[in-house]
Amino acid sequence: MESVDVDRITAPPRHPRRPNMQPRDATPTSANSTSELAIFLRHGGPLGSNPGSRFQCGPSSEGRPLRSMDDNRSVRKHGFGMSISETERSESSGSLGRSLSQEKLKNGIETTTKFENYGLLYKDGVLVKQPAPTSDPKDPMNLTLWRKLLAAFFLCFFGALAAAAELILGALLPVFFLEYAGLDPSLLAPLSSSGGGLPQGIDPIKSLASLPGAPPIWRVQLLASMPVLVMGLANLALVPLAISVGRRPVLLLSGVIALAGAFWAGHSHSLESHIAARCVQAIGAGTVESLIPFILQDMVFVHERNTWISIVFAAQGVIIIALGIATPYIVVSLTWRWVYFITCIFGGFFLVGVYIFLPETKWHRTRAEMNGVPRRESIIAHSPRTWRSDLALFNARPEWSKGWQAFLDTIFTFFYPQIFFVTCLNSAMMAATFAAGYNVAAPLLTNPWSWSFYHIGLCMVPVLIGAIFVAFLTGFGADWTANWVARARGKRLPENQLLNLIIPTVCTIVGCVVYGLAGSHIGEYHWAVFLLGLGLIAFGFLGTNTVGAVYVLETYPHLAGPALVNIASFRCLIAFILSFRVTEWVSEFGYLDSMLIYVAIIGFFTLLIPVVYKFGPAWRARWPATHRGGDW
Repeated sequence: MESVDVDRITAPPRHPRRPNMQPRDATPTSANSTSELAIFLRHGGPLGSNPGSRFQCGPSSEGRPLRSMDDNRSVRKHGFGMSISETERSESSGSLGRSLSQEKLKNGIETTTKFENYGLLYKDGVLVKQPAPTSDPKDPMNLTLWRKLLAAFFLCFFGALAAAAELILGALLPVFFLEYAGLDPSLLAPLSSSGGGLPQGIDPIKSLASLPGAPPIWRVQLLASMPVLVMGLANLALVPLAISVGRRPVLLLSGVIALAGAFWAGHSHSLESHIAARCVQAIGAGTVESLIPFILQDMVFVHERNTWISIVFAAQGVIIIALGIATPYIVVSLTWRWVYFITCIFGGFFLVGVYIFLPETKWHRTRAEMNGVPRRESIIAHSPRTWRSDLALFNARPEWSKGWQAFLDTIFTFFYPQIFFVTCLNSAMMAATFAAGYNVAAPLLTNPWSWSFYHIGLCMVPVLIGAIFVAFLTGFGADWTANWVARARGKRLPENQLLNLIIPTVCTIVGCVVYGLAGSHIGEYHWAVFLLGLGLIAFGFLGTNTVGAVYVLETYPHLAGPALVNIASFRCLIAFILSFRVTEWVSEFGYLDSMLIYVAIIGFFTLLIPVVYKFGPAWRARWPATHRGGDW
């Protein structure tokens, strides 16, 4: 069982040692052993809330008068840490000798008090809430369930609509080859539905790129790949900004930027303008997506995070897929520009809901509170939560130093083994998902599969099914697995979450192989096999995204911001490198050889899961990051 330093007690000799008194070491195992020990708390707060706090009974190094050893304070045992309570002054004597080593006090030597229950998920069969909520009504942990559900609902729908145009139109590259070759994209409808589809044996992308006036493949693909790069760069700046000024103002600002980018993209009249507009949209949409798990972890307890985050991501998948199914009809009937306009209109509605129902969730918590140790609070009346305070854009003064520190922590902690592992695994999964999504349309339009362009959006149905499975397997199922292992161990370790990565990673590897085989041999496999591979890849990516976020949040709870920035930013940067020319790779090497690149990368990191599971606790002890992070 791990033990954590609670306090260090330093005291000069107060009384001569009695000849027949035997020294006894300090221990928190008995409530009576410290019942009358008077201590001056130098920095304030409970012992459990600041493991590095010092208690001094000698002269103050800061020139402040200290209370005597007979002052009216005593230490009492808390369930999961140590807390100080005011008591009546004790008249009895000898209690000092019962609680502290007289030999160590005589020589002024520091002693360390340790306790064994720090960070327990279960104590005597009772669930310990982590982080420990305060008694303040404005604490986001104290929001009512209906308020949390409403906030998550609007946050989920707005995030989905902000990202929908990015993801959906990125997969419709044939539309933009025609658009920027000066042809009407609606021609794809009669072309694909008449004569049994596009001729077998030709590469539709190469054929479209060879049209007179058509831009090269790599330039059109920038519509899909450049926003990924911009997302990663934007997160490096905007998520630390959310740590400085609060989640709420940055979320709302990012939402406005995303809507403005979508509006611009809908009115763009050149490929360059379209790419620039999508990059602006990505600044907002990417930041919103990154802040969603950050905000949820501010509102829900550790044992619930898998469920909440996975449901939100799965629901987003359902929304995006529903719009994806409707997109071909919108493109043919109203033009592709209306995809942007529709997401703008509905996104604006849900952004208003976010403004009304999502309060600021930034809340100062100590590291001990994050491990379930309640803070010692004075008996004061907290002001109630009001709509006026909830609707305010800013609820506190900006803390620029914390944002800057978060940025530095992001850079330095990227190389922490656990964060590096999760980020790289997420990057490979994201790149494989992008590679499959960018190239799913062309084979389906080709003989013998011969899908009508109107039905091309139905290729998202396997992704929908995968998203539903994510909600159950990496949501409820992952919480059950992690909590069951924690109950068996007697303590919840972050590495319990790694068990939940096995199914998603294996599914992605299998999905890449199936997708590649069917795409390279469309005459030998049914289109359902091709889409099965796509669904497995999507399930693996969404599941890994959920579990990975929860794992790093539990590994370094005081580094929630930098940890999430690492995943959100660096995975986009790495995924961009791995996928920005994947359409050319598919045209040159074929589907199977291209997807085997991702199989090799994902397979390598999958083999590291047991390594991280075994050595994760030792790495966390070796790099505890106690000098980084903060009260965010």
